[in-house]
Amino acid sequence: MKTTDFIENKSQAYETRQNCHGGEGPFQLKDIIQAVSSSDKQYIKFIHDDIIPPGSTFGYHQHNSDVPMEEWYYCISGHGIMELDGNQYEMSAGDISVCRANGSHGLINNGPEDLRIIVIYASAIK
Repeated sequence: MKTTDFIENKSQAYETRQNCHGGEGPFQLKDIIQAVSSSDKQYIKFIHDDIIPPGSTFGYHQHNSDVPMEEWYYCISGHGIMELDGNQYEMSAGDISVCRANGSHGLINNGPEDLRIIVIYASAIK
């Protein structure tokens, strides 16, 4: 059984997507651990580097789950509004939000520049 990994991930490119979770507008996504096989992903299921342009949103949605899970949003740059379980929070560089099983969240870039977010999704169940 492997206990350690080193993953070179230098050539990964961003892809443009639209209307995340029913939100509005485009955003760019880079799947940072795309090179890792799904059988090797134990707790971390994905790590995304997202660039959300001004005016784009990630739609407010709920993580319906009977299993322990977490989705962490770490703001690298820009400004936005993170909505967590009906409460709105100003988000800027250095801020972190966490949505757990059965929690709800959405994100709005209300700033004048791109909002860059690292999104980490973890779950104990495959």
